[in-house]
Amino acid sequence: MSSSKTLLAATALAVVLSTMSPVGSAIAGDDDDKKFVRNMLGGCTPDKLDLFKDVRAKFSMEASTGALPEAILDLDKCDYSNIDLDAKVLSGLIARNANFENSQLTHTEMSRTDARGSNFKGVNFKDTNAYSTRFDGSNMENANFENVILSGASFGKYNGEWANMKGANFEGALLSSSDARELCKNPTLDLEGQMNVGGC
Repeated sequence: MSSSKTLLAATALAVVLSTMSPVGSAIAGDDDDKKFVRNMLGGCTPDKLDLFKDVRAKFSMEASTGALPEAILDLDKCDYSNIDLDAKVLSGLIARNANFENSQLTHTEMSRTDARGSNFKGVNFKDTNAYSTRFDGSNMENANFENVILSGASFGKYNGEWANMKGANFEGALLSSSDARELCKNPTLDLEGQMNVGGC
């Protein structure tokens, strides 16, 4: 092939490639649409919490850190207030800036969930597994943690705000001594809460 024909063919190929959508951009766009539950068909409905539940339950650590991108569910700005979510699998979820006020989260699996900055005011967590879940900066006012597994869970600061623990019930909750010490650093924990976690 002559050099002029080679140059012409290369130019034509460059024009074709320049008019195509970048594969990486297309994939990133699809992932963004899948990431936020509010953008899915039907929006923030309870049935969306069942997506990938078996994968998330087994590999909650990987899912919550993004190592299993196909199983990531991001509940950002979702409203699940005043809903019975008994026995749902919330493990490995990203649940920042979500609203669960006055909902039933009893008998729930929510280990290694990122729930920072969300509203759990008045939520009943009784008999739930919240192992290593991050509640930092969330509103936990009057939440019921009766018989809840809270080993490794955190209730510290998020975006400069302490988790609000006012009126939270920790009777029978499972915390290690180091968990209790960390929880006692929260200035919003009232006297009854302090007694429930073994004294501060």
